[in-house]
Amino acid sequence: MTYLDHVGATLFPESLLQAFMADLSENVYGNPHSNNLSSRLTHDTIEHVRYRILQHFNTSSEDYTVIFTSGSTAALKLVAENFPWTPRSSSNEGSYFCYLTDNHTSVVGIRGLMKMLNVSSVPVVPDDLLKSEKQTFEPQNDSTYHLFCYPALSNHSGTKYPLSWIKKIKTGKMLPIRAPGNWSILLDAASFVSTSPLDLAAYQPDLVTISFYKIFGFPTGLGALIVSNRIARLLRKNYFGGGTAAAYLSKEDFYVPKDSISDRFEDGTISFLDIIALKHGFDTLQKLTGGMENIRNHTHALASYTYFVLSALHYANGQPVVQIYTDTEVRTFDVQGPIINFNVLDETGGVIGYSQVDKLASLYNIHFRTGCFCNSGACQKHLGISNAEVKSYLQAGHICGDNMDLIDGRPTGSVRISFGFMSTFDDVKVFLNFMVDTFIKRSAQSTPRILDYEKFSKICLSQSETNEEKNINVNGKITGNTMITQSHIFSNLSTVERTCICKGRETMTTNDKAITLSHIYLYPIKSCAAFQVSQWPVAEQGLLFDRNWMIVNENGVCLSQKQEPRLCLICPSIDIMKDTMIIQAKGMSSIEVPLHDENMTAQISQNKVCGDRVHTYDCGEEAAQWLSSFLARKCRLIRQSSSFHRYAGAKKRGPENASSPSLSLVNEAQYLLVNTASVFYLSQQIPLREDIGHADGSQADQMTQRFRANLVIDSNIAFQEEKWNELFIGCLHFKVSGKCTRCQIICINQTTGEKKREIFQTLSSTREGKTTFGMYLLNSPCSIYLSLLTVGSEVYFTLTDPAEDSSKQ
Repeated sequence: MTYLDHVGATLFPESLLQAFMADLSENVYGNPHSNNLSSRLTHDTIEHVRYRILQHFNTSSEDYTVIFTSGSTAALKLVAENFPWTPRSSSNEGSYFCYLTDNHTSVVGIRGLMKMLNVSSVPVVPDDLLKSEKQTFEPQNDSTYHLFCYPALSNHSGTKYPLSWIKKIKTGKMLPIRAPGNWSILLDAASFVSTSPLDLAAYQPDLVTISFYKIFGFPTGLGALIVSNRIARLLRKNYFGGGTAAAYLSKEDFYVPKDSISDRFEDGTISFLDIIALKHGFDTLQKLTGGMENIRNHTHALASYTYFVLSALHYANGQPVVQIYTDTEVRTFDVQGPIINFNVLDETGGVIGYSQVDKLASLYNIHFRTGCFCNSGACQKHLGISNAEVKSYLQAGHICGDNMDLIDGRPTGSVRISFGFMSTFDDVKVFLNFMVDTFIKRSAQSTPRILDYEKFSKICLSQSETNEEKNINVNGKITGNTMITQSHIFSNLSTVERTCICKGRETMTTNDKAITLSHIYLYPIKSCAAFQVSQWPVAEQGLLFDRNWMIVNENGVCLSQKQEPRLCLICPSIDIMKDTMIIQAKGMSSIEVPLHDENMTAQISQNKVCGDRVHTYDCGEEAAQWLSSFLARKCRLIRQSSSFHRYAGAKKRGPENASSPSLSLVNEAQYLLVNTASVFYLSQQIPLREDIGHADGSQADQMTQRFRANLVIDSNIAFQEEKWNELFIGCLHFKVSGKCTRCQIICINQTTGEKKREIFQTLSSTREGKTTFGMYLLNSPCSIYLSLLTVGSEVYFTLTDPAEDSSKQ
């Protein structure tokens, strides 16, 4: 793994965990609010950690107090709730909360509380603040307190904002806004202190927020507000929790807070074991690095080298490969942190979406951050996005954190790499090689090949002549014909309706060559091998028993081939006559799982599939032990409850309703359709096709299986399916719901489990930077269940644009 998201969260050293666990095994730490020996040990250790934190920032308890919080965001919220604000009135303009526009969401969010308190919030553009330094301000004595918040380091571009601003604003030499009163400085140092020393003796902000996982990697969920003792007594606290009161009455409005600032503001029992871990974090950091100055110099060297090489990358036509978003060309460590923010460009200067770049990087096991990084102000500035455009993007369906990376060709976010103290030049080399191999070299190799339709037709013919459903025996060898016949289905299902009542077939289109359904695949266990059939019943959720089961890890998280490629070697098949699913794999005895759950009494649990909540039940110990043995990790087989309904498009349309198509454990839609002509076209574009899929029948079939489609159609026009609005297969009617955006699973050979990058890279380079392939289908509202889908059935379609006749392509 090449990890390049240290500003998001750095990685913890193994020696830190070892030291911490040794500490816990040798000492008993009790609740610090008690007075027994173990509790006193906890209290004294926590106080030692407070001193260690202040020492790390070159100050002492005489000047600052450490208040532990759940993170930097909680520290910011604590300030917002307790700062001595003066509300606006007819006689007083009151306090001002000013914040730099290049601030984290958690800072900007303070203005929500300001509305309730009737306090004015003012965004400040960095350039405007610098201009104020040239103006002259006369001292204006007033008891009103104002607050200005800015980041020591921009988490977006890596800009280090001057710490000298602290003194200048407090002394009135530069002001966010001209207003009578006293200015306090809230310094968001969460990103800054992960790789740079902060000297609170030299620079004296009133309030500093930090998150410790950004420094040590562990523990998470722990931060602090470091508050100057000069302002601490001015903070107004209303709520009081356990451990904060010197005395109070439950029947009378009487409360006296504890004298200690930290005791007063740390409501309830603090996370004392995590705080004790910080001691080992400081010890480990010092032992491994020698101090923050060394970390700063090391990460600066890595980032500077990467920046200059990345800036120099160009395509053969002279077009730069990246656009870097920075506030300055100066790369000294006092001005720029170890962050590089950029978008990748194609040969014409167009932006390749960040989501696409992220997927390509995953092929090299490179981890970085994409999007707007919870910093909308900096994102708008660098990408040139107006306020009106942000609102229009929301209307188009784009929200923070999604994968909608381009709208009308314009980027909605970018790529960010960042370095930590354990980053190496080898990490830089891997990243730069990825950029060269994926974009520059592939650009030089991306001359499209022409589809050889005569050769393609012969391949399809050979496939149709030899195509037969297979099974795998306990020795892993291909055996026999396991086709489920129509008579089997009729004898085991209550009804099979084969009458089509849909209207409007006069609008359907065909090509000169009839389009037929060539393959039917279902995947009983999500992310496991396909079960191929020649005919199969269609039910309310799609193909009967398709993705009804999934495998989860010991934490209940769904496993996919992204994390566990060997899932493709697990071969489930459905025996309707025996009412069982048979699970097989090479070297393993087969096991059987019942198809129906009417008598199932197992407890219903909740899991997630693509962000959707689903109700499931466990399929028992035999299946769990079998899967754990084969995959060499703890896992279990679970199945979606038949009483639970999950609906297609519910997240986009809002509340679920019964008129929407019902889903099994699929990602987005009931069916995935691919076109053999499209598969063949893509295979012809791959420069190195060893072990990927050659131009013969068996290899073309292997290439098709990588896309894990339910329905494969035989056509002579590549990608014509992308222009369809609806289609009929036999008497079954389907609605097209959109293109399928592919992930790195298509790089996995579904027969061997081996992974190759070329397919995904080729798909990206030949599809204008997008990795869409195949179309999602849903049952139409007029569908009748159960109906029968049969290989060889003719396919008819209507076009999204009826004026466009694909038969003329």
